[in-house]
Amino acid sequence: MNTKLRSALLASAAASATLLAMPTIAQAQDAGEGVDVGEIVVTGSRIRRDTFSAPQPLAVVSAEAIRESGQTSIGDILLDQPSINPNQNAQTTSGTLFLAGQARADIRGLGATRTLVLMDNRRLPFSDASSPAVDLNTIPSLMVERIETVPGGVSAVYGSEAIAGVVNFIMKKEHEGLELDIQGGITEENDGEEFRAGFNWGKKFFDDRLNVLVGGEYATLDKIMQRDRDELYPGFRRNNAPGVNPQPIIPNSRTNSNTTATFQLVGGNVVGTARAVTLDARNPTQVVRLSPACSTQTVQPTCQDEALTYSNVFSALQGKANRGVLRTYMDYKITDTFKAFVDASYVKVSGYGIFGPAFSNAAGGGTLPLVLRGDNAYLNGPGATAAALRAEWLAAGKTLTQGSTANVGKQFVEFGGRDVKTEREQYRIAGGIEGQFETFGRQVNMDGYVQYSRLDGTTISYNVPNVARVQQATDAVMLNGQVVCRDAAARAAGCTPWDLVNGPSREAILFTNANSTTDQKITQTVAGLNFATELFELPAGPVGVAFGAEYRKETSFFEQDALGASGALFFNAIGTREGSYNVKEAYGEVRIPILKDVPFAEELSVELAGRVSDYSTIGGTDQYRIAATWAPVRDIRFRASESTAVRAPNIIELFSPQSRNFTTTATDPCDAAVFAGATAAQQAARRVTCAAAIPGWNSATFQSNFGAGRPSLALLQGGNPDLGPETAHTYQYGVVVQPRWIPGLQISVDFFKYNIDGQVGTIPINTLFNQLCYDDATTAYASNPYCAQIRRDPTGTGGSGIVGGVSEVVLVQQNVAKVKVEGYDYSIAYGFRTEDLFGQDYGDIAMRLDATWMYQFQLQGLPGQAFTQLANTINNATPEWRATGSVRWTKDKLSLTWSTLWIDSMIANNAFQPSQLDPYYTGDYYRHDMRVSYKYSDELSLRAGIINVFDRYPPKISDNQIFTGTGVGASQYDNRGRFFFVGANMNF
Repeated sequence: MNTKLRSALLASAAASATLLAMPTIAQAQDAGEGVDVGEIVVTGSRIRRDTFSAPQPLAVVSAEAIRESGQTSIGDILLDQPSINPNQNAQTTSGTLFLAGQARADIRGLGATRTLVLMDNRRLPFSDASSPAVDLNTIPSLMVERIETVPGGVSAVYGSEAIAGVVNFIMKKEHEGLELDIQGGITEENDGEEFRAGFNWGKKFFDDRLNVLVGGEYATLDKIMQRDRDELYPGFRRNNAPGVNPQPIIPNSRTNSNTTATFQLVGGNVVGTARAVTLDARNPTQVVRLSPACSTQTVQPTCQDEALTYSNVFSALQGKANRGVLRTYMDYKITDTFKAFVDASYVKVSGYGIFGPAFSNAAGGGTLPLVLRGDNAYLNGPGATAAALRAEWLAAGKTLTQGSTANVGKQFVEFGGRDVKTEREQYRIAGGIEGQFETFGRQVNMDGYVQYSRLDGTTISYNVPNVARVQQATDAVMLNGQVVCRDAAARAAGCTPWDLVNGPSREAILFTNANSTTDQKITQTVAGLNFATELFELPAGPVGVAFGAEYRKETSFFEQDALGASGALFFNAIGTREGSYNVKEAYGEVRIPILKDVPFAEELSVELAGRVSDYSTIGGTDQYRIAATWAPVRDIRFRASESTAVRAPNIIELFSPQSRNFTTTATDPCDAAVFAGATAAQQAARRVTCAAAIPGWNSATFQSNFGAGRPSLALLQGGNPDLGPETAHTYQYGVVVQPRWIPGLQISVDFFKYNIDGQVGTIPINTLFNQLCYDDATTAYASNPYCAQIRRDPTGTGGSGIVGGVSEVVLVQQNVAKVKVEGYDYSIAYGFRTEDLFGQDYGDIAMRLDATWMYQFQLQGLPGQAFTQLANTINNATPEWRATGSVRWTKDKLSLTWSTLWIDSMIANNAFQPSQLDPYYTGDYYRHDMRVSYKYSDELSLRAGIINVFDRYPPKISDNQIFTGTGVGASQYDNRGRFFFVGANMNF
């Protein structure tokens, strides 16, 4: 294969960002041409080998692919691999309290905590104490030589967290001169600006014995607001009104938590009986009686009164972040065969989570329950607005007395958004020696290192008001001719009354508003010693071995300010969590060649690997891997592996105290709309259990306080120091075909299977509601321990605002779940020279298609329960089919690449039956990208491109934040629209 064609093939692999089923990027070069690729350590094994004999599927992203991608985040580049599922990224972290600006890798959708991230085969430290995983944005992209992804259990080689697989960043170690790289991009709507500038400088000293490489990058990402996209704002929702079945998609309803204030004069959710008025958002001096659809305490899906606003006017599609990364690598040749090295990095990241203002609900309850009393001084004050509101008050049968009240629905725009600023500083330093020596006539490769890292982080959550002070300030009365706060103790503390009718004073805002802060610190200490050699020769080749030991200590500390931790603020009360653990490990690998260059066995070899560990928290664990490779002829290669894996629970799972959180994914099985779509057996069980849980429950009229289009559900979550390890059994079988009679063609198919037992997690929220509680006809409701975790509000005054609503659900970490995952990875690549086919050089063509068919992703929430199929559901972010394809044309200095991402149609919400939702599926999704690069000279390369050429937005379905693309599953859809970028790379 000529060099030109080889370059085209490699570039194609780079453009599609995956070589999933091929052993490695270097295998495109036929070893028969006499090119020596040398022996290296490939990800998935520590045994040195040529790249063609890698023992498992290996996806590779080259440095060229990273540069040409147009992406500012490495996480977005990896997401184009079919085996990588969405996790945290720019589209999701804006809605998180502490993860703004992060990007995480998630192989097979098993979770970022089950994907191990390495740099040069060494563990990277966690990037956050609130949710431990590695932020890929802490890695300087210009210094990455390549990224190797191995899906499959490789815990026997690398240890805990590698259940799903490994992402290994192979970094550049040397460079001669100065390299500069700059890139900028912007959406077609002139927002979401991205910028990245990086450099590498390297030089050798002292007769090339000292090698120095210094590099880094600075990157920024600007926000995108939902209101700036006509395709996504005001958006969509389900019509889940009682009696509507199936539930269609309709325009988004307006909210009665108005930016002014809504007063619920007559409560309930019965259309025509409930009554409410609002201060017109367009003109707050006007009092408007709301239509029947908007007057219920939870607005009807068809509520469209223009006096109200949309709650998502404050929602972000993409957050704001900036980061700076510096890295220095140095090595010094102590002898011709040994060198000492130092690898150090410093990272500073700022991220901004964007949230709407604090709010109260017209239904009452929630985090900030608020009422207007009949003797309120401002209700009884002067002015046309107060007079109009009094008239409505009296017309509704209320009196101007203290005991006559109305719930207030309001977004407190006076405070501003509850934005969260997150800052993290992290440094890491690794030092050690590596080299070769001979013993007993055998060459031994060794490396030893010590690595220490530390992260210090802070967050400031702005405009999270003091709940009690808001309630005190809005309860204003006349005293001695002056308007004051009713509560005498509050007055003594400086309470300034808040005017709900005409708007508050600056002093009232300052008295009630507050901020909350957190501090965090993470440290990681790792020491490792590794050896690799060949023991002896067999007729088929040398027996290769690798062995070593590792010590690791992890510590984590997270502390919230006292006022925030007390639960006094409109914010999650988290408190302080702290913990540590250490682990000592030893491992060994052996590769045994059995046959080579004989009939029906071009190669036959087996590999064995094992690891033993001793954790200070869970005690001893062990894991193994068995693999075999058989090439009957040089054109075809079969491979198979079986392995066990272990994941030790992390510090958060072990030691986190119980704290408040929220979810929008839960549905209430007792809700009338949900009940109507249930099966006959479910309805029979719920008639008993729901009646026992909810006073006066009516299956045809009960509307819950949470669900689609309603407020989020409060959770009380926490850790468990008695957790044990997760265990997994994984299998992989595959074939690689490279036919000699079709030069440039490579085909592979790999089967994968994961069986995970004792998975750490909380009981899935809808499993708890449905199968374990309200659909359980065999256990009395009062004695069902799972129903006890669902805290109902029998009077409507306990936080839900609805009689029989749910105040909170208690969920703690447990080793309860089992997961079964099965599927196939497919890959085909073909490249050719047009001159060979047409007799004239029109350039070189390289084509590639990679796909994953994951037909099974089953979750058993509790032992003995039925498995729930989550494959092909947006809830679990796991499409059944996902594929990327690319075509690359290269001629002389110019290259043009067209790539396509396809995501199979998925179930929009698997908490419902197909008959309950219309549509039930998302429909297929395609995103097309175009990239062009031009090598002007050896010193200058230019690039440009369009991501999402046809301006495709997520499917117009409201479930699980699909149409906004801000849910974890929905974030695999591009929500920013057409994006343009340009860049340049310069060498001096």
